[in-house]
Amino acid sequence: MAELNCRWLSKLCVFLLLFLSYVEGQVCTYYGNYRYAAPEYNLSNCTWYRDMSCCKRTEVSSVFGSMFKIYDYTERCHSRLNYMMCYFCSPNQIDWYDSKVVICSEFCDETFEECKDAQLKGSSIGEKYESGRNFCMANNFEVVQGRERCFNFDPTAFDTAAINRHGYFVTITALFLAIALVSF
Repeated sequence: MAELNCRWLSKLCVFLLLFLSYVEGQVCTYYGNYRYAAPEYNLSNCTWYRDMSCCKRTEVSSVFGSMFKIYDYTERCHSRLNYMMCYFCSPNQIDWYDSKVVICSEFCDETFEECKDAQLKGSSIGEKYESGRNFCMANNFEVVQGRERCFNFDPTAFDTAAINRHGYFVTITALFLAIALVSF
C-alpha cells in the first residue's frame, strides 16, 4: 500500500511541476524581471493574450485611453495598429524587448501600407511618414531587418476560432496529463 501511495504521490508531483511551469510563464522584460506571464482573462483590449499575458486590464485601459486618435482607417489597418500597440502584453517579450521594442521591419512596412490613408492629426499617415521604418521609429520602436528576435504581426491574433482552439488545446492537454498521471 505504501508503494502505491508513493507512486501516486510522485506522479502528482510531476503533474504539479508541469502545471506550474505552464502557469508561471515567461519573464515579462518590459516590466523588469519581477513579472511573469500569466492568464489575464478580463483584458478589454489585446484579448488574444488572455491565456498568457504580461499586462493587466488597468494597464491596457491606461495605454489605449491616452493614445492618439486615428480616423478613416480600414479594418486591417486597425488590427495591425492595435496589435502593434499591445506589445507590452505579449508573453514573448523576452525574445525582442531590452529597454526598447525591437520590431520587424516587415511588420512596420506592411502596417504603413495598410494605414497610409488613415488620418492622424489632420494628415494621412502616408503624408506624415515616408516609410514604415520612419513610422515605427517615430513611435519609439527599434526597427530591424528579418523575422528573428523581433516583434512581428500574428495574423491569427484576431481569429477568435484560433484563440478558442488554443485555450481548448491547453485545457485538453492538462486534463489528459492529469488522467494519465493518476492512472499509472
